[in-house]
Amino acid sequence: MAKGVLTGHWRNAFGAHAVTSTPGHPTTVDRLVEDFAALLARDELVGSANEFLSSASSLAATINDTGRVETLPDPFKGRLTEQPPSPDEFYTMFWRMFDRTPASMVQALALPIRRLLAQKIFAHCGDGVIFHHNVLFSKGANISIGDHSLINRYVMLDDRGPISIGSFVMVAAGVTIETHTHPFEDFTLPIAYAGRSQRPVSIGDNSVIGYNAVLMAGVTLGYRTIVGANSVVTKDVPDYTVVGGVPAKAIKQILPPSTGPIWSPSDGRPSDV
Repeated sequence: MAKGVLTGHWRNAFGAHAVTSTPGHPTTVDRLVEDFAALLARDELVGSANEFLSSASSLAATINDTGRVETLPDPFKGRLTEQPPSPDEFYTMFWRMFDRTPASMVQALALPIRRLLAQKIFAHCGDGVIFHHNVLFSKGANISIGDHSLINRYVMLDDRGPISIGSFVMVAAGVTIETHTHPFEDFTLPIAYAGRSQRPVSIGDNSVIGYNAVLMAGVTLGYRTIVGANSVVTKDVPDYTVVGGVPAKAIKQILPPSTGPIWSPSDGRPSDV
């Protein structure tokens, strides 16, 4: 493939059907993949890499111009019915693209932008919620989060099933919350292709989920629970309980004092902090 072919070939190729295929008419994505395979086969990526990346990046502009995000069929749904795509897929894609721009590092801009997007995409997003960069989620429409909670960087919210996060919850960096499992008992199919089952996850108000912890599908965490860093939670956690380890086990309870003032989420954010 001659150097410079990509730019001329794709200059006017992007449009509403850049991703959507029709019988006998390959999409722009199909053609880009074919071109990339040819560049590798001929060992011509050196010298054409910038042109190829520029052409591929134009797909993002097409998504932004049209609002259309085509998703591939789920190869791991097994014999289950394909879940419909989220109606807010474009806003989810925009969030991911925004988080890959230098502007996403400007917190005064990025924090309100992400919160506004969450209020558009999620089932519910309360006031004062903070999302740091590169938070990922499956759909968004199955997530409900209360007021003044923090979702730190590189958190994965697998909301194929419902995720409920209370108010004043801190979710540390690298946390994964799963809502689906695989049917390991089905020997008629490979495990990966045997489908999924959804089980909701709930986190009570005023809780802390430590760095890199994993919450497995179906668990419920009570009020003011604390999960230690790198823990894997496989069972429900009662109120006021600290858990840690793999799998996570109860370490101790931190109960409120019997006398004196006690803050509660209904009091709202303290005015002196």
